[in-house]
Amino acid sequence: MSQQQRTMAGGSATTDIKVDILLVDDDPAKRFALKATLAPLGQNVIEAASGPDALRQLLKQDFAVILLDVRMPGMDGFETAGLIRQRPRSEVTPIIFVTAFDRAEVDMGRGYDLGAVDFVFAPVVPAIMRAKVTVFVELYRAQQELRRYRTQLERLVQERTTALTAINRELEAFSYSVSHDLRAPLLSFNTLNQSLLADYGDSLEPRAKDHLERMRLASERMASVFDGLQMLFRLTSGEIHREQCDLSAMASEIVDEMCAADPGRKVEVTIAEGMTASADPRLVRIMLTNLISNAWKFTGKGPAPRVEIGTEIVDGSTRMFVRDNGVGFDMIYAHKLFGAFQRLHSQSEFPGGGIGLATVRRIVNRHGGRAWAEGAVGEGATFYFVF
Repeated sequence: MSQQQRTMAGGSATTDIKVDILLVDDDPAKRFALKATLAPLGQNVIEAASGPDALRQLLKQDFAVILLDVRMPGMDGFETAGLIRQRPRSEVTPIIFVTAFDRAEVDMGRGYDLGAVDFVFAPVVPAIMRAKVTVFVELYRAQQELRRYRTQLERLVQERTTALTAINRELEAFSYSVSHDLRAPLLSFNTLNQSLLADYGDSLEPRAKDHLERMRLASERMASVFDGLQMLFRLTSGEIHREQCDLSAMASEIVDEMCAADPGRKVEVTIAEGMTASADPRLVRIMLTNLISNAWKFTGKGPAPRVEIGTEIVDGSTRMFVRDNGVGFDMIYAHKLFGAFQRLHSQSEFPGGGIGLATVRRIVNRHGGRAWAEGAVGEGATFYFVF
């Protein structure tokens, strides 16, 4: 059974790995007695005969706990503790002061200010000393295990990142192929089809003309699919450049453009003021354009189309939304809304490439956010997003 398996089977983390304990005292007899007291724990006890000796040991390795005598010639325990705390690697190493002084003679406040976790006064009770040290030994083991798992996780993330980078490169190559190797012949076919209709349309039989027209529409839909794929591929590459974006102003500009492009439509549009977000302005504009276009399209058959762009605060968090009173959708199909080329309505009823909402989710995901929708058939839909 492997070390990891032993740990998972019920043992404490890395229980068969010895840890190091630093014992600092200028009296060899006291060091011998303390080492004998700690021997049943089965750990590595490293001895230091003075404060400078202890600092030299700390330069070599880390320790689970330091047992430090208060009274030592030259550099006492408090001075040693102060220097130990100045080293980044030992600034949180537990220190237990061990002293033969009476409690009244020891400045315990100073010791705790220097980072002491406990004081042990002579005569030392072996069982109590072992119990105190065991706590920090187990804590150190747990910290080491967490470091090991973190290292494994970082390595796994690096491996996954490398794999994803390779996949993205393949996708970019595929996007190039779609753009140049597949789309170009399709456009040539469509151009030839249109030329045939223009030059010979009047002399063709109605059935032949209808076939050519169907072929033209099919090629245009295929070209739209290719354009949608390229859009999705572009959204997966490049870095996010966040800045504070005025979503209210951006939405207003998009609505103005739609009104200008479709002057015959009369849509009541409400845009909340002061909507802002830290996001990539280019991507957010694409996202908002798709959401507003979606609402604009699916309110096209209603008598009094209405679109609202605003924010809500739910459970203390702010979420933005685009809401309409259009045809809506059945919530049982909500999971299909944001899929590429997934449609809940026929092409003849509501034309489109089936890529808009997939683009929305891709952009929101790249910002580390979430997008979802709520609606009902005949009662409109609301599309939410948070960054």
